[in-house]
Amino acid sequence: MTHADYVHLRVHSAYSLSEGALRIPEIVSLCQQHAMPAVAVTDTGNMFGALEFSIGCRRGGVQPIIGTLLYVAEPSDNGRQPDAYPIPLLAQNEIGYANLLKLSSKAFLETVEQDKPNVTIVNLRDHADGLLALTGG
Repeated sequence: MTHADYVHLRVHSAYSLSEGALRIPEIVSLCQQHAMPAVAVTDTGNMFGALEFSIGCRRGGVQPIIGTLLYVAEPSDNGRQPDAYPIPLLAQNEIGYANLLKLSSKAFLETVEQDKPNVTIVNLRDHADGLLALTGG
């Protein structure tokens, strides 16, 4: 079977609240229709669909790539709220997956309530093993 020359690394599923509409079975079906051997789901700020995505892809013969789009804040010395920038992160292996879980949890549990869930650049550095960061967009 021939494969497409393209693997989508920034898909937002319906779990990307208000940003994506595709359900996991639709993502798998589209990959099959277009002969894509793999696909990455990088829902914004969460990994709620990771298990469903992994199971659906495996059943459909598509390699799942687990990721998330996290906001990363720069440190602020002047007491202002730091600016946070979105960075898609992909798990390269089990260590990376564990680090994604840690970072995603930290973003929800340690961000001030009115802010977007985010982690600091220091958090990202401390939990970077096994992760790939996409910086092109």
